[in-house]
Amino acid sequence: MNKFATKPKKTRMADLQENRDYNSESEEFQQEENPPKLYSKTLILVFALFFSTIFGAVLLIINLRSLGKRRESLWVLIFGIAYQMLAGVMLQTLSLQPTMVIIVNVIGAALLNEYFWNKYIGRDREFEKKNWLKPGAVSILIALFFYFLLLGTA
Repeated sequence: MNKFATKPKKTRMADLQENRDYNSESEEFQQEENPPKLYSKTLILVFALFFSTIFGAVLLIINLRSLGKRRESLWVLIFGIAYQMLAGVMLQTLSLQPTMVIIVNVIGAALLNEYFWNKYIGRDREFEKKNWLKPGAVSILIALFFYFLLLGTA
């Protein structure tokens, strides 16, 4: 074999594949280096329990939008609204005890965390916890508004 023979030139496709591999490696490294700021699963659970499932859904929607997952956030919004409406209708038509609201909220929170979070964000996704004070204050204000609205109509 001739020792001066040259190696075959890389094809354009091989260059593109190499760049794609490099970019995906650097994205993975960047994700590990700078984890996104998200509201935690625990916070979503607490908000869904103390306020309602729709409040937990809103926190999950904010998380998904910050990750650029707009389509997935739409599914969570549809679920949150449908679940809240269905739960309200069931509680009213079946004349269930008010304590059943807690059970309904536990089920809603479990669905948000164990199904939607794990499916759209990932069970083992590393993230930095976002501060809960702003959504907490907004949620309290909304809850107080509805409380006084109901108190005025009673």
